Amino acid sequence: MRRRFLGVRAALVVEATLPGMPSPVETAVDTYIRACSERDPATRAQLFEACLADDVRMVTSGREVRGRASLVQMLTPFLDDPRLARIRLISAVDARGTIFRYRALAELRDGTSAEAFDAGEIDGNGRISLFLTFAGPLADAAER
Repeated sequence: MRRRFLGVRAALVVEATLPGMPSPVETAVDTYIRACSERDPATRAQLFEACLADDVRMVTSGREVRGRASLVQMLTPFLDDPRLARIRLISAVDARGTIFRYRALAELRDGTSAEAFDAGEIDGNGRISLFLTFAGPLADAAER
């Protein structure tokens, strides 16, 4: 699929109205994953600006980050680390209305990896406004 940035809101409205096209939440998540996989800092910044609300909030078990600039500042050292080979989805993106969830894997060049589960919400402009991020895989439920 070919995408042009006509302005995020216009692009999301067009995509949301065409049959078979991704929803606004799917577009935002896809853009975020592409941003996290992008090695060029200028391109990455454009992608983050397109998919993250100015006042985005990320909540993890150990911290809360508020604002796109702060979130990008937190992510940049990890994304620029030469040991990072790639980030890829390891589940489908479950997107319903304005909410989403997915599992992703950060693969390192030494063969190790780190799994994360992200859930969140987009705002009225089609940008991600909330992330709830969990590091590591979920344990299986104990049998009863």
